[in-house]
Amino acid sequence: MVAARPAALGAAAALLVLAHGASAGVGRWLSWNAASRTASLTLVAGLNGANNGFNFDGYGRGRLLVRIPLGWRVTVTCRNAGSMRHSCAIVRGPMTVVPAFPGATTPDPVLGLAKGKTARFTFTASRAGTYRIACLVPGHEEARMWDVLDVGGVKRPTIQTRVGF
Repeated sequence: MVAARPAALGAAAALLVLAHGASAGVGRWLSWNAASRTASLTLVAGLNGANNGFNFDGYGRGRLLVRIPLGWRVTVTCRNAGSMRHSCAIVRGPMTVVPAFPGATTPDPVLGLAKGKTARFTFTASRAGTYRIACLVPGHEEARMWDVLDVGGVKRPTIQTRVGF
């Protein structure tokens, strides 16, 4: 779903998502405003039984790929739909607990959010590179509860699934 904006712009942005590789269904987790250079990403932790509930939006093991242009401001809404505690963070690599960008984590990421709770965080994608979207509750990243965020190399945000992961 595309953020609220005039109908013509909303339709155009939705088409851009589809044209830039959004897999069926995953486009609803990402919206953006090109004029303000902002993006909104929704991460639903433990959405379903995929990967035994260790997933974001139903994906784990690096299967979900989000691309954000360098310098854009990103707001992440992290909602825990699972039966156990989960968190959301953007980190530099495997088993890293320090956010890759200032503010790029839910509060108390090791403790996580209780079932049904939601938290938001905002960061600026100020460094190009490949990062992990990870749950920092102990044992969850090892259970492959992580996906991928690429910063740079695109003009508009995109989201897609990757095969072979």
